[in-house]
Amino acid sequence: MSGRYFEGNHPELEARLERHFARVRCAFEDQGWRGALVLGGGYGRGEGGVMQGAQGLGFSNDLDYFLFDEAPDASRLQSWCRHIEQTESAELGIDVEIKCLRAGSLGDPSRSMMFTDLVAGHVVVAGDGGFLERLRVGLDASRIEAAEATRLLWNRGSGLFFSKCRMGRTGELAFVIRNHAKLKLSLGDAWLCLHGQYSPKCRERAARLAAAELPEALTGLRQWHAEGVAFKFQPFADGQTWPQLEAQSEQLVAAWGALYLIVEQHRLQQPLADFAQYLALPRLLHHTSLATNLGLALRDRLQRGGGLRPPGDYPRAALMRALPCLLGLSSGGVAQAGSFLPRPLGDTSQPQAWETMYTKWWAFYA
Repeated sequence: MSGRYFEGNHPELEARLERHFARVRCAFEDQGWRGALVLGGGYGRGEGGVMQGAQGLGFSNDLDYFLFDEAPDASRLQSWCRHIEQTESAELGIDVEIKCLRAGSLGDPSRSMMFTDLVAGHVVVAGDGGFLERLRVGLDASRIEAAEATRLLWNRGSGLFFSKCRMGRTGELAFVIRNHAKLKLSLGDAWLCLHGQYSPKCRERAARLAAAELPEALTGLRQWHAEGVAFKFQPFADGQTWPQLEAQSEQLVAAWGALYLIVEQHRLQQPLADFAQYLALPRLLHHTSLATNLGLALRDRLQRGGGLRPPGDYPRAALMRALPCLLGLSSGGVAQAGSFLPRPLGDTSQPQAWETMYTKWWAFYA
């Protein structure tokens, strides 16, 4: 039997979520907001994780909310969202996050992995979310853009980098295990996205990947994806040693690098033999003008104490260039990240020296 928010029947967890929804709905209505508060993510699609811990069953995923309002940047609304995030995160023991958008910003949801997932499966907690039901008509995940596969791999590759930095640290075992599992899942999901076979349903993606033809160098994606799916529904926080995770990290880095070049070659529509070619490209992102990018570079130097390079590209591209270096995939090694990011103090040939710097700029441009 399956519950509304996760696989399996877990009435106590379901009741905790329902009480949470009631509190948030009451707070939403008390403020008189006219928009809609919608739960997306795993729990919104009925694919939330259930963690077995010493104290019994618990939540594992974040609660990912979308608040649709005609004035999403209004200070009063933003203040309310931060209050709900803080109080409900403390109450539930997991991160509660609210992203404010205009309904019109969804555009054609079939072009976006995040919006495809949201429209396909969600829970309207407060307000009128009927527009999402109307958008479901004609939803076609095969039309998700290649740039979405790039973004997914860059996000999860960044998690892999953070895991490398924290390898062996006290209290970080669960973080590394979780980020390895997310990376395993993302490799298969990105491949499916690139070939028009993505599905919002995790089990369906697993079935499609199991039947897909893969290059010999990437055949391991099937097993890893299956492990990522299993972890998504029944996560765990221990049971693996640091030596095991270090060896696994090297395998995942190699697979990530091979697939990332394939995806970027497809997105950019030009051959990429290696990361040396990739890093030498004058621009990776073309959604903003040269003038906009130069303005952002100037703003960063004046207000954020440093600049990302090259200044003519959108700043996120510097992080996209730095990541393969930080994972040890470029000919210049980890230190080559200094060609794109401000150099930190310390031994820049070691990933750990870059953790704070990468995290700082990630917060601005992720």
